[in-house]
Amino acid sequence: MPFFNNISLLPPDPILNLSIDFSLDQNPQKINLSAGTYKTADGHSLVFTSVRKAEIDLLQKHLNKDYQPIEGNSVFLKNSLELLFGSDHALFTNKKFFAVQTVGGTSALRLGGEFLNKLTCQKIFISQPSWPNHKQVFEKTGLKIDSYPYFDFNAYKLNFSGMCQAIRQMPTGSVILLHGCCHNPSGVDPTFEQWKELSQLIKKHELIPFFDIAYQGFGKDLELDAQPIRYFASEGHEMLIAYSFSKNFGLYGERVGFLTVVTSQQKQIPSIASQLKVLIRANYSNPPLQGARIVSTILSSPELTEEWKIELKNMRDRVVEMRKTFIASLLVKGEDKNLNYLQQQIGLFGFCGLNYSQVNRLRKEFAIYIPSDGRINIAGLNTQNIEYVVNAISSVME
Repeated sequence: MPFFNNISLLPPDPILNLSIDFSLDQNPQKINLSAGTYKTADGHSLVFTSVRKAEIDLLQKHLNKDYQPIEGNSVFLKNSLELLFGSDHALFTNKKFFAVQTVGGTSALRLGGEFLNKLTCQKIFISQPSWPNHKQVFEKTGLKIDSYPYFDFNAYKLNFSGMCQAIRQMPTGSVILLHGCCHNPSGVDPTFEQWKELSQLIKKHELIPFFDIAYQGFGKDLELDAQPIRYFASEGHEMLIAYSFSKNFGLYGERVGFLTVVTSQQKQIPSIASQLKVLIRANYSNPPLQGARIVSTILSSPELTEEWKIELKNMRDRVVEMRKTFIASLLVKGEDKNLNYLQQQIGLFGFCGLNYSQVNRLRKEFAIYIPSDGRINIAGLNTQNIEYVVNAISSVME
């Protein structure tokens, strides 16, 4: 009996499928500016020197491959939380949190969504726009999806007033998803003063902040990028944080991340821990070893930590310089649009002002691959391809 005849065909992932199309393209000048991975100045994926050294160190220790605890590597979690919050944050004194290692940042989001749904949270509000996978991940958890204004596509800046107005209308007990830094896809973040206003507003209307932070160190620096989350924690918010090490350690395929639940009452920690562990056990059972070992090896060594910070700064600086070069090159081509908004964007991504039709032209006529919303990965630009990209963009903008 044919059981699978009536299965419907679903559309491919809008981001990852671009990489497949790119690999099949025979144009020798093809350029992939879609996926959120860092590229070096010569267009290659980067493996940190500090990561290589950590891997050698781990290999020489002849460690076992046993199962980890359900919540993951305790050294990794301690180091990760100190990286995010700073070692002297009051959170560590109060101990009103519980953290678990996850299979990358996506797994942390999914786990957090399932946990919230079990608490009878009904709805999560996601920024408009947001990372496309956010909607899919949280739909699978059973949460109802709604959105709030975030980016003004006419003025190409943060729609802060619209964001605040939407927060005032969210039902009590709703979840609001916030990008900790380097908003994906816009590259536009609130100022710290705006974060303070958001904190007060979210607390007043009794919402649950859920931070997704995947780019600590790619915006301003490690400390400033964590400032909003540290502030929310210091203000006593009960909240969740999903964290990814894919970008800032270059561990994309290792799938390293963690989820933290911050509560206002320490006595609730055992219950929170039990709920998360049951969800993990029924999903991936316990997290993978190697990526967490790499991160904890680096963060446990002052020498490797310093080397990693220098490498991360070099990456951040290259992205900043490529953004400046990109803007200057567009201006040289005679673009009379106000391009100041591009300079205000930070992190890997930025909107370049292209519409759906122009994006399709880029792909068909120039073999330049970017998502349909016009987001580009600035790190994919380099001195060898930027002139070609700028000429192509200028052509489709005419």
